[in-house]
Amino acid sequence: MVMVGEKMKREIIEFKDNVPFSIVVQSIKNYPIHWHEDVTEILMPIKGSIEVRSNFEYILVKEGDFWFINNKSIHSIRGSSEAIVVIFYIDLNYFEQYFEYIKHMFFRNNMYSKDNTKVESDNYDDDVRKGYKTRFRNLLVSVLTDITNEDPLARELTQDSVYQLVSSMVKEFNWLQFLKKSNDFISPFQLDRYHRIVKFIDEHYHEKITLDLIAQQEFITKNYFSHLWKNLSNFSFQERVNYERVLRSEFLLLTTNLSLASISEKCGFSDIKYFYNHFKRWYGCNPLEHKNKCLSYMSQEFDYNELDLKSMKKDIDNYIKRIVMPEYAENNIWRTTTLFDEYIKMKYLYKIDKITPQPSPRNVKVNIFSPNNFKMKEGKFFFNWQNIDLLVNFSETSDFDINMKINCHDLDDKWWKKAVHKFLDSCIYRYRIITINKWKFLIYYNDEISLNKANVIRNIIKEKVSEASIIYYFSI
Repeated sequence: MVMVGEKMKREIIEFKDNVPFSIVVQSIKNYPIHWHEDVTEILMPIKGSIEVRSNFEYILVKEGDFWFINNKSIHSIRGSSEAIVVIFYIDLNYFEQYFEYIKHMFFRNNMYSKDNTKVESDNYDDDVRKGYKTRFRNLLVSVLTDITNEDPLARELTQDSVYQLVSSMVKEFNWLQFLKKSNDFISPFQLDRYHRIVKFIDEHYHEKITLDLIAQQEFITKNYFSHLWKNLSNFSFQERVNYERVLRSEFLLLTTNLSLASISEKCGFSDIKYFYNHFKRWYGCNPLEHKNKCLSYMSQEFDYNELDLKSMKKDIDNYIKRIVMPEYAENNIWRTTTLFDEYIKMKYLYKIDKITPQPSPRNVKVNIFSPNNFKMKEGKFFFNWQNIDLLVNFSETSDFDINMKINCHDLDDKWWKKAVHKFLDSCIYRYRIITINKWKFLIYYNDEISLNKANVIRNIIKEKVSEASIIYYFSI
């Protein structure tokens, strides 16, 4: 689809048959400026990369990563040659019943740019955040494979997976949570208060909003509120109010012919000079310069095309092999034609379990060095990440604990130490320490020789994962 000179407009997403999400695949070279209301959009390139302009930010989203487009964010997309993007649309009206303030939450998965320059969507080096992102991407892939699977059971379970996806957004990618220091704690009570205040700002940005007014509404003192806000936000309260006003001004700037003085007044600025100053702070230019840039972008030809989701199964499988499970690209030693089929069965069992809850703790066990999960080929180690990834992801998005079983009798004296090191190093890279710290390692032995191996394995695990829980089992 090639279109010329489109208007900047709201793009309406239709959610059919009471299904609170929608998934489309598009090839994108350049996509016009637009926005959505009551929708969070997630962009995941499965081929090539894209540059996203969202409000004042430029973000490079590479293959293997994803990006959130927040509710009412004005944005446009440019793609590399032959870029293919999977787009997930989440219906916030539906999920408001589970997460009261979701329409007023801001989701992100990178750090802010300090100077309005283009940044990559993975510009951070924190293992906790990397772990969040790895699991979230795998969950996106799980939803995508469910929706393209011909098995009716897969489609039946997709909505449960999307709920897990949204829950992860709220708990781990709410920008307060994602940008906070790893040792900080934000209580649910504090988060609710913050979101309640942000909702008030969203609805009253055109009015005068003061600390005294918010403190009065929250039935707290002004000093208490100032202390609370300082602990929660990188921006002062007044900066947050003016940030919202600037974002609202962009709508009027791009969709009306109002004067700058009128826009300033309608967005709650007491003087047009404050409007100029705050706009330039966030956008790096004055309002008219930004408008002219957007008008220039919208005057070009746009090139994007929606692809048939069912016909993309091969491309999706290739993406999984290259990005999620890269070992398959060069060494196709595992069965890969029905990726994620076992995951569907696990989710079905979990769904049944939720209907009739079990009183005892529930566990998922991964036998690391069983023939189904481990092979050697030409002196190299290969782990069946197809199985392991799915089990780890399942445990992270359900109430099941994961146990990594190492049977000392499966370990050959010639390679077992290197193999244990390889497995742990790969897990740290794939899932990050924050995830592995939750695991239990079950070490099985039945004689003095295997006990010696068990002790060495314990030391290797403790060296790499200091908080690991290790349990010895004697079997006969």
